[in-house]
Amino acid sequence: MGKPKVKLAWVEERKRRATVCQRRMKELMKMAEELTIVCDMSACLVFYNRKNGKLVAWPSLEKAQSLIDCYNALPETERNMMANDEESSFIKTITKEIEKKLGLSRKAIEELKMDNLMLQIKNGSRMIADLSQTEIEKLKSYASEKVAYYDRELRKQHPNTSGNEPFLEDDDGEMKTYEGESSESDGADNA
Repeated sequence: MGKPKVKLAWVEERKRRATVCQRRMKELMKMAEELTIVCDMSACLVFYNRKNGKLVAWPSLEKAQSLIDCYNALPETERNMMANDEESSFIKTITKEIEKKLGLSRKAIEELKMDNLMLQIKNGSRMIADLSQTEIEKLKSYASEKVAYYDRELRKQHPNTSGNEPFLEDDDGEMKTYEGESSESDGADNA
């Protein structure tokens, strides 16, 4: 069974607070030491108590100061590059998601514009002759996308029919025959 989650809150009692602080600092130092061994990297921890002005450094004040000096000696571009690797990948992921949503929103707005334009043409408030070349091209593109979409939807609903085959049934469900055609299938059933 796991350790119960501790509620983080200000410890009012001074002696208990000092004990909790010492224990937590030792835990952090142990974790930092394990991290340096497992990952083969350098690390330091610095704790500063602003009430009594006490400074605690791990592994030692000299080593911590040396590590901080090495970091500060790096060129700023290299420091920023090293510090931002994880942050930049997170930001890139979020940016891609936002760009995708923005693209979908732009597409929805464009579809609404085209629907509105088609409605204006249908109502007679706009004439096709009055449209600009850009509007005509957008309208053609939108209409062809809609036709392709409805064609796919019809094929899903009627999988046994091809897209080129017209529906030849009348309201009674009987097949229609046209002049010069026979309702029989070229004598194949009469054989």
